[in-house]
Amino acid sequence: MLQRRDSGEQFAVPVQQHAPPPVEESLNFWHPNRFGVTFAPSDFRKKLRTLHEDLEVTWHPTRHRWIVWYRRPRISHPLSPGWLLLLVVETSTNDYVPLDDRTLAAVYEQSGFKWGSGKQYWARIEGESQRETAARESERNQLVEDIGSAQWDHTRIQVSMCGKSSGSKFVRHHAGD
Repeated sequence: MLQRRDSGEQFAVPVQQHAPPPVEESLNFWHPNRFGVTFAPSDFRKKLRTLHEDLEVTWHPTRHRWIVWYRRPRISHPLSPGWLLLLVVETSTNDYVPLDDRTLAAVYEQSGFKWGSGKQYWARIEGESQRETAARESERNQLVEDIGSAQWDHTRIQVSMCGKSSGSKFVRHHAGD
């Protein structure tokens, strides 16, 4: 209940209740163990299985997208028990992408086989982080030098007011030379 300040009158504001979306619209609903799910064409599934035996692709009928799954028995998601959702096959702008080598490349990018081992993957992540930190530090130092050097030159003691000056023998020890 809300109350108006000027008259003391109370009035109610209705709260809109939205119904939750149907469970069929969830990505996890269309896992490979679901009855009636549509799988990818067999030739593409064979190519996908060359990357790993536990990979599978299903069709999401309401979103009209392919979904790539990885079998993990220890996963206990209520909608997709035993399956990990790897990716939805679409562009970054949510446009449809057919199943082709781009999908296989995206799956390979997420696999551990790309880097050989966890140590190599971590070394790559650390290397990227160190390169980004060095680039940020270099950019900052350059900015400080660009701004600071003009300020430093402006504060140096100068005798003549036209151009460069050798200064005075009495003040050179304060000039920073």
